[in-house]
Amino acid sequence: MEWLGTLFLYLHISGVLVAFGPTIAFPFLAARAAKEPMHGNFTLRATEWLTEKVVEPGAIFVFLMGVGLILTKGYSLVDDLWLTIAIVLFLIAFGIANLIQLPTVRKMVALTSQPAPVVVDAAQRGDEPAMAGPGTPAAAGAGPAGPPPEFVALAGTAQRFGMITTVLLFTIIALMVVKPF
Repeated sequence: MEWLGTLFLYLHISGVLVAFGPTIAFPFLAARAAKEPMHGNFTLRATEWLTEKVVEPGAIFVFLMGVGLILTKGYSLVDDLWLTIAIVLFLIAFGIANLIQLPTVRKMVALTSQPAPVVVDAAQRGDEPAMAGPGTPAAAGAGPAGPPPEFVALAGTAQRFGMITTVLLFTIIALMVVKPF
């Protein structure tokens, strides 16, 4: 039965690498997309795809392999408090990822799927600046209006909860390695 516990441990650790490894790149990709907004929608769609197809299924796999470890190695949720805390933190992170992060990214994808509106230069019109619809030819001095306020708010939400889930992930790793109580 020892070999089965070793197999679950191997699969659990490998699953963590595959499932959560890509998430470390997400903030770096977001920062790069902020500097190159023309690639923002692609970055968001790639993040959404990785989350749906790799991270979330991988997280479920990691959880199931962890249950296998608990059963084969004889861990106790009562006696091994570090394990109980790690499981609770994992469930919180999983909830944040599915209830906040993924819906936020989906909204951001929708907002960036349309061309940005163009601000028509006031000097060209002779009055206050006005918004022109997508595809309206830009006059001299006109340019993209920038991200809508809703997008900026969503980006802030994604950043805040991304930091929270990263802290949770590293706390879980520390609990698993150190087993402090």
